[in-house]
Amino acid sequence: MVNTAKYFALLESLSFEHALANENNTTQTTSQSLGDNLRHLEKFVQLEVHQQLRDLCIALQLTEEYAATIDTESPFNCYVVRLLHVLHTLTNNINFQSDAKEDLISVSHLKLCIQATQELSYYALRSQLHHDFYKSPVFKASPSSCPCPSLLLLSIQFFIRFLTIRQFHIANAMELVQRDLLAAVIGLRIQPLPTEQLAQLDTAIAYLWDNESKADFFRHVLLLKATPNLCAPLAKELHQQLLSKLSAAHGFASLVAALKSAAPQDLDTTRSSEIVANIVAQRGFSGRLQQRLIRQIFDFCRLQLPDVNNLICGVLSLRRLYELNESNCRSINEILASHWQPLTEPTDLINGLIIWEQAELSERLRLWQQLFCSSSVACLPSSLLIPYLPLLLQLYQKLPDALPERQSLAALVARCLDNRESLEELPELLRRLFSWQLDGNPPWKSLHQRILIDLQTNLIRVKVTHAEHKDQEHAPCRALSSLLMTATNHALTCKMFLSLLSFMVQQLSESAPAFQSSDIDLLSTETELADFLHGKYHPKLELLVALDQLVWHEPLKAQLADAHSKQFIQLVTELLEQRLSGNLEAVDQTLVVILMLLQEILERSEHLQLAESTRRLEQPLKQLAAQSVNPLVKNATIPLLSLLGVQRHPGQPTGAAFQTARELIEQRQPHLQVYGIQMMLEALRNKDPAFTSQCHRILALALTTLKSKESYTFLNCVRLFVQMVHIMESEVLDMLSDEYLSETADLDYRLVVGEAILKAAHEIGPLCYRYKGVLFNCFLHGSRSPLDEFRTSAFANLAQLCRLLTYQVHSFFQELLQLIDAELSTGRYLPAKRGALLVLAELLAGMDSLLDYQELLLPIYRLLRAIEAAESCDPQMRQHAANGLKTLNEKCRELLKTEPVEQLQHEIKVLGIKEPVASKKRHILELN
Repeated sequence: MVNTAKYFALLESLSFEHALANENNTTQTTSQSLGDNLRHLEKFVQLEVHQQLRDLCIALQLTEEYAATIDTESPFNCYVVRLLHVLHTLTNNINFQSDAKEDLISVSHLKLCIQATQELSYYALRSQLHHDFYKSPVFKASPSSCPCPSLLLLSIQFFIRFLTIRQFHIANAMELVQRDLLAAVIGLRIQPLPTEQLAQLDTAIAYLWDNESKADFFRHVLLLKATPNLCAPLAKELHQQLLSKLSAAHGFASLVAALKSAAPQDLDTTRSSEIVANIVAQRGFSGRLQQRLIRQIFDFCRLQLPDVNNLICGVLSLRRLYELNESNCRSINEILASHWQPLTEPTDLINGLIIWEQAELSERLRLWQQLFCSSSVACLPSSLLIPYLPLLLQLYQKLPDALPERQSLAALVARCLDNRESLEELPELLRRLFSWQLDGNPPWKSLHQRILIDLQTNLIRVKVTHAEHKDQEHAPCRALSSLLMTATNHALTCKMFLSLLSFMVQQLSESAPAFQSSDIDLLSTETELADFLHGKYHPKLELLVALDQLVWHEPLKAQLADAHSKQFIQLVTELLEQRLSGNLEAVDQTLVVILMLLQEILERSEHLQLAESTRRLEQPLKQLAAQSVNPLVKNATIPLLSLLGVQRHPGQPTGAAFQTARELIEQRQPHLQVYGIQMMLEALRNKDPAFTSQCHRILALALTTLKSKESYTFLNCVRLFVQMVHIMESEVLDMLSDEYLSETADLDYRLVVGEAILKAAHEIGPLCYRYKGVLFNCFLHGSRSPLDEFRTSAFANLAQLCRLLTYQVHSFFQELLQLIDAELSTGRYLPAKRGALLVLAELLAGMDSLLDYQELLLPIYRLLRAIEAAESCDPQMRQHAANGLKTLNEKCRELLKTEPVEQLQHEIKVLGIKEPVASKKRHILELN
């Protein structure tokens, strides 16, 4: 053991002018401080330089012959060797890695070691670098007059052992030492050295990469690489180091971190992303390296989702790599496909297996939004989204409206559609989407038929369901119209509407000769029939639904009137010609809506009314009014012909009364809305053509107004629906039923819609028997709702509907009893159980012949008797039970009066003897 205190006293006596803490306070010249320090070292350490050098060579695993190549007569070399020996002696005699009290040193002594190391780094490394490195402003040292490669290698061997002491890295004290060490290693590697020495240099680089910050390593390489006018060997060596470390694990992330830490504060994020992309996406890189980088960047983007600034670097780099060659395109496509493979092609189809939790689905959608929607030029091309369009629409349709992930899905779909060319790309995309042709080139991705989005719990789960599961929802392409209506890109909505309308005209032109052809083969199986009907009518049906939804979108009307009126009028002209030539009455519903939209557009612009293209519509409209037997079509042509008819004066109003009523209803003040509703009610009672021709617009306006929170407004709006059934009863009931069953709508709104359905049915009277299927199915579905209030309302509505239909509900009798049984057996909400019992009492009143239901009468009687006799039961339920018993008693007496006595069989039965054993689970209506 040596006296370490003596060595610390020696370090205290030295002047470290080139230590980082003293670099700005230098008062002596380099040669003067070196000479003074060398004298102190010779005085305190009496050992000769040759002996110190041999000791260092042995300790650092270098041969003694190697020491002979170092010139010990040079003061510069002597100073480096002596200082190396001092630090090496201290590290050998002090256990810096130990936390024991006897091994601890003071802070001042630790500071001396750090300053001595920085001083040694200046002389042993920085002053002996390759001469090209001094062209960089980074290295301020004066190069040695006679650099010694052997001494430099000795210093490198010392530093890779010395830097393992973590205490010396406090406050990044060794950062410049590591930079100098890397520069020294790179400079030596381009010299002709023996294999053994090259291996030692490789070990030094491996140490820096494995044990120090990878971001610092990249920053130092980039700083050295940025040196102007580097010689070719140095530039090549630095480039190879950059490539080898980029391909290592987390290489790309380290590169981004290095640039972020080295960049100035005011550097734009886009500019830094450009720098990273230019480094990563170079044509000179091997194909294997590019594949590794692509996988690294995808992992980096996934981990950097919270930090958008870092994420841009990854997205832009992916875009540049995608544009390099076809191999990269295929790799990126494969990785994107693997993201959704658990949903499209799951490997395990075990019933109930949870594939994704909500967090995983959310992370995947946010990642794709950043990959494709972060910028118009710095993200992946939108053409990659085309095969995933059905999958994205399915997810958008199935996820709840309140979920933020739906916005990500909407952004992805809008990005894909907005960048498609209107003449060829978009029509072909719509054709495949509305025909649901997933097989093609390229094949499209969709949810596997056994994958279910479970919304029963608070957290959404994607899981595997049973093989017999069948999705009862509408086609996912129907979600496209709702997505467009909620988006803020109104230009895209207009573009899609015109494309859909053009596609509709094309479908109609192709359908006429298809019906006339007689070369259709006979269909032998139900599967063939289903496929034939699906291929023949399904695209047209989905197009009609999409157009009917989009046509009421208010921003669409403004877009059509301002920028696309000419194209729209041209399509309307073609649609009229198809209707007149083909006599296709099936499109009258859509045609009426399109004509109303045309009327609104013409009313917005007098200049458009006088245009030549608009004037050409006058003759087809007259022919349509003369040929059509549909009153809605005739009414829709009347205001259009008045706009296009005789010479009009500028500013002449058209349909002023309807416009006034409409503007009043669109106001926010309840009294103004009700005044407008009263105007419409009076006009509809008087069969005013200006109002009856606008029935679809009135219906859409009434649905919007019905959502008002003011009872004064929505109750009067219910009266408007009641009046509308005299003009278009089936359309009103169908529209209200769809709104009632819409699970995404507000509960209060759905309850008001249920009231409107009943009022409209009462207005029709017994003739609503024609719509009993629509009405009953609507409320039967509502009685299965998990919402207690909604289920109660559905039962109450069913009871009133039974009375309204004069109890002609025989086809629904068994289903009603099952619902009542389920509610009374498992229901916990008292008002809903009251409603179920009320429906049961009404069903008893509607029984024409008790003998047809004789098997159910006894359990029903026992149930009602038990409820009526139970004093602890709810009073209203007891009252409903009493009413049911009274009805049953009257019908039994009436049966005994009307049936001949001889037809009744007398049977004496002793109860309690040889009765059959009851089953484990009895029906509630059989309970005594």
